[in-house]
Amino acid sequence: MAAGMLRYDELRTAPNAGEPAADRQNGAAAAALRGRGGALFGVWLPLVGLSINTVVVASVWDGDPPASPGAGLLETDAAVIGQRSRAFAPLARGVVPPSPARGGIHTHRWFVLREADVERLVALTLPAWEALEADSAARIEGLWRCRETEPEGVATLLMLVWYPSLAEWEATRFWRPKPAGAAQPNRDAWAGAFRQRRDLLLDSWVTVHRLVPPAPA
Repeated sequence: MAAGMLRYDELRTAPNAGEPAADRQNGAAAAALRGRGGALFGVWLPLVGLSINTVVVASVWDGDPPASPGAGLLETDAAVIGQRSRAFAPLARGVVPPSPARGGIHTHRWFVLREADVERLVALTLPAWEALEADSAARIEGLWRCRETEPEGVATLLMLVWYPSLAEWEATRFWRPKPAGAAQPNRDAWAGAFRQRRDLLLDSWVTVHRLVPPAPA
């Protein structure tokens, strides 16, 4: 199965309304998306780097997702007071939705770089993923490129990664010394590739999230 377009919706909620809004999105959005030709990829609440009044909803589509904010989602949810919707084209993986049963954390990593360097970034990243996954419990869920209008010659990429814990995330930072007792026989390969990747970037940031499990049937 080929990866489809990703629609990434950032919902701003009324104060302290994020968690119940996420639960409602997780239930109603899945059915609504199926009726529009999409499928729910995941619903996340922030742990680090975003307001607690934020819900992220990602959906996948065989073709272009609806352009209007809220289309196919819970437009009538009174707790949602703002929304940003963006479409992303797949670059790698992104076929299998993340499993809530795993627990852990999910990082949403953003890369901003010159359009001419996207191919090089992908070429560095894909083999480095395999080396990183051999050395750790991290699992890369996908890499996408934003289709939103950007300044000429600049691209924005989104990478989603699962880790069993914040400690495992910290243990795989390429710019830190290898953790004591960690084997990581492939560290030179993936850390070297990630250093080269950073040299391509104009900007980058990461937010940390937890995946919201679906309500029991």
